[in-house]
Amino acid sequence: MAVFIDAFKKSFTGGDESDRYAKGLQKRLIKDINQMAENDDYIPGSSSMDMKYNFRLQKNRESAHDISVRSRCITDEKSFTGVSVLMGNDRRYVTRIPVTTCRFDKEYVSDGRTVKRDRYEGTISSYVVFAQGQDPNASYCCPNCGDINTVSQLLEQGCRSCRTRFMLPDLYPRITNYYTLRSKPYVCLSPLPFVLLGILSALLFFFFYSSRQLEMGFEYVFSMVVTGVCGIIPGYLLYVLAVLLLLSLDAVGSNPRLSAFNRTRKKLPLFMQQYDPLFSVDFFVGKVNNLLKTLIFTDDYKNCAVYEQNGENPYKDIIDVEYQGSVGLNDAACDGHYVYLDMDVYTRTTYVKKRRVTQKDDVFRMKLCRSVYVHDDCNASVHNIECRSCGASFNAVREKNCPYCRSPYNLRDYDWVVTEFERK
Repeated sequence: MAVFIDAFKKSFTGGDESDRYAKGLQKRLIKDINQMAENDDYIPGSSSMDMKYNFRLQKNRESAHDISVRSRCITDEKSFTGVSVLMGNDRRYVTRIPVTTCRFDKEYVSDGRTVKRDRYEGTISSYVVFAQGQDPNASYCCPNCGDINTVSQLLEQGCRSCRTRFMLPDLYPRITNYYTLRSKPYVCLSPLPFVLLGILSALLFFFFYSSRQLEMGFEYVFSMVVTGVCGIIPGYLLYVLAVLLLLSLDAVGSNPRLSAFNRTRKKLPLFMQQYDPLFSVDFFVGKVNNLLKTLIFTDDYKNCAVYEQNGENPYKDIIDVEYQGSVGLNDAACDGHYVYLDMDVYTRTTYVKKRRVTQKDDVFRMKLCRSVYVHDDCNASVHNIECRSCGASFNAVREKNCPYCRSPYNLRDYDWVVTEFERK
């Protein structure tokens, strides 16, 4: 109850400094998404390293199908931005989820022609992560050549002298994940057609039954007007019944997802905090979504270190995947050295076959594993790792062995990996 009271107070005060900064990043993200629709090479600068990597993978997938996904988020003076209640309490770092109402216009363009267009109203939400004590302009001595660089230089471009790249923390605040939700049909339902139907029905009743008992004149016109006005009531009641029906149908359809979400929110932190007392379910959800997109948009799993299977990707017909704001925990276990989580991720997925674009709601099942001796670190990215044999750094997603000394490594000893992955 205290959480909701706090959220209610924030709605009047505008929130704390983190809330206000998160809203600013949300506004920048919307501009970045619109910029990507105009420039295929543009990557949002406020996104995390994992998100940037997956944006590039998705663009490669689009190019392979000779199709371009152009999403636009349209805001106006009526748009509202607030900060939603989180799934859990973060103690290692700060996470905020700003939510903005807007209109969406998504085009699928091939050879300069729009093959599908999807327009809808809804909300866009993003996971904004803050870390304490970071200074991107702090000086750092390159371990390879000794030149003095800034932390941001080493992270984003490598050493300016020898170009060596090292495993370094990501720079926060960053957006680690975002998703859009469509407005429910009953939210956009207008009462006007139902009211007009009620008035029309009342007038028809008047003409067929009541008008025969009245002579044309003032009393006739007055009775007709009163009957029409009275028709507003049954028309509005019909509107209420329609909304209740749609609400009930939506509740039935959403029940599995909501039940899974609530179960995950309660059980996952209780299980993981046995091994990582500062485990954050919000940060974990962002990581799961980035892993999901990596597995969907990586063409060949042979060198994909975050996935412990080999072979071709069976989901090459997917060009876009939207997280639907919910995950489900099926099972959690520990064998003494590793923890295993069986998760469901609810998505809206876009497929293309012979340039025919279709969309449907999917559930992807992911089984994840990680050493019990590793704790979540919001400053770590799975895409960079340091070889324990020779000290070189390399892309951990695309390499299962060190490219310099060829030493194998087991990524599950350092971070989350996916052991099984399928579409349910």
